[in-house]
Amino acid sequence: MNFEVQDVDAMGRIGKININGKEMITPNMFPVIHPYKNLLPMVDLKDIGVQAVFTNAYIIYQNRSKREIVLNKGIHEFLNFDGLIATDSGAFQQYMYNNKEMVINPADIEAFQEKIDSDFPVILDIPVQLDDTYEQAIFKVNETIKRAKDNIERRRNTNCNWFGPVHGGKYKDLLKKSAVEMSHLDFAVYAIGGLVKAFIDYRFELTLEVLLTVKKNIIPNKPIHMFGLGLPQFFSLAIACGCDLMDSAAYILYAKENRYFTLSTGTKNLEELTEFPCHCPICMKYTPNELKTFEDDLKTQLLAKHNLYLSFSELKTVRQAIREGNLWELVEQRIRNHPNLVKAFNIVKKNLDFFEFHEKLYKKHGRLFVSSESLSRPLIHRYIKKSSTNYRPPLDAQYLIILPELDIKGRFSPTINNWLGEINRTEIIPRKSIHIVFLSNFFGIIPLELLDTFPMGQHEAISSTEMKENLYKNCLLKAENYIRSYYMSYKKTGVLIPETFINQYEENINFYKDHPIYGIRNLLKTKYNLNFIISNEIKDMLLFFKAD
Repeated sequence: MNFEVQDVDAMGRIGKININGKEMITPNMFPVIHPYKNLLPMVDLKDIGVQAVFTNAYIIYQNRSKREIVLNKGIHEFLNFDGLIATDSGAFQQYMYNNKEMVINPADIEAFQEKIDSDFPVILDIPVQLDDTYEQAIFKVNETIKRAKDNIERRRNTNCNWFGPVHGGKYKDLLKKSAVEMSHLDFAVYAIGGLVKAFIDYRFELTLEVLLTVKKNIIPNKPIHMFGLGLPQFFSLAIACGCDLMDSAAYILYAKENRYFTLSTGTKNLEELTEFPCHCPICMKYTPNELKTFEDDLKTQLLAKHNLYLSFSELKTVRQAIREGNLWELVEQRIRNHPNLVKAFNIVKKNLDFFEFHEKLYKKHGRLFVSSESLSRPLIHRYIKKSSTNYRPPLDAQYLIILPELDIKGRFSPTINNWLGEINRTEIIPRKSIHIVFLSNFFGIIPLELLDTFPMGQHEAISSTEMKENLYKNCLLKAENYIRSYYMSYKKTGVLIPETFINQYEENINFYKDHPIYGIRNLLKTKYNLNFIISNEIKDMLLFFKAD
């Protein structure tokens, strides 16, 4: 198998998998299908854009008549699907239903998957349950690693590209152990298991903790798969955290319960809907009332098709966001779908150094900061880190002028342009002795010489009025980071708080009464006891500087 990464944003990767003459783009999903009781025809799956499916080798294996047919035909001809096919070994049934009566021999089921020419067979692992004790979990992790090593020794079909399951459940040390050990073994895809029950319970925070623990410890040149991740509102966040592939039967299982996927309000029961908020072929052809009258199998089939259309539409949206560098913006939109998704975003905040390491240095377009989650963008975190370690004020600077960031950034603002012009033309004190910085809602202090660099000079942001408390505190904390580092470089400081300014609509309006620059006074006086002036005129500050 060849996996070529073509573009990245956050930890989401546009990649191309080439295997056995077939191609699959990442991030992507394998719809899970029953090997011979699937309600959706394969031609419908292809029309929706499905490139790969997941089916269960154990179900085929334990049915003698079906087993012989598949052995003779091969899995692709049997399913009438010319895309990529992954096969599960039966471990999921043991995990999901805790069926201890199922007796499966690893050597037999793995050899069977090779004989039917599965593109992506899965070893017979032992998934860790979320309620397992530590002793139970470590036994399962060690046994899965042992089986993975045994699998490598038994392999015969070189066209098979094996999934290597990574386990550990809620135990981070076991996840790390499993990821490191599996990294040393030859598997085409590393797959995180044991989380389906967490998905069902909307435990997204736990899911991301597991994913990031694995991501930090697994080799980076192979795709990471998550078993059972099938809720489209979670796709963007999971992909931003490093998930490349996923499989799910949620599209059909939810349909059997008359549940309809949406991106704006989660899953809806068919009974709740008067209109379909979607333009897929199913929703364009039928109304909710019409669907309610259909017999169960047809209704399930149509709902399942809609759920798949929506899922693959969202994957396209995510991939396009990666190409444009807008994945974080998309994540911030999608997590509004459910409180548990917002809660899960806290995992990003706790791992900003890791995300910053993977973040691009530059992007094609400026950034949009539109919510409190924007404060935790890795780009902003990088700026704060670098401004503390890689930046020094100009050597000739003696006086600091702090200007407020306005709705138009930098020199594009007529008001800021006037301020800079007055400072540059001054004869009151030498211009080179003045250092100008801006107080930014999201970045804290931005020195003038960095104002045109990415992303400080290429962003649009929500104002402090619209997100008052969070922005206010964030801005002052980041401003203090700069002042604490460099206040000894200046003799005096001036803070400009204008009475009015010209906004982006060329209107002369009153200055924001809740701009964080009002909080600078206490910071300068109480914490650092600096010699400073607050004024609404540039000239007043310059005269204050001159009066040494």
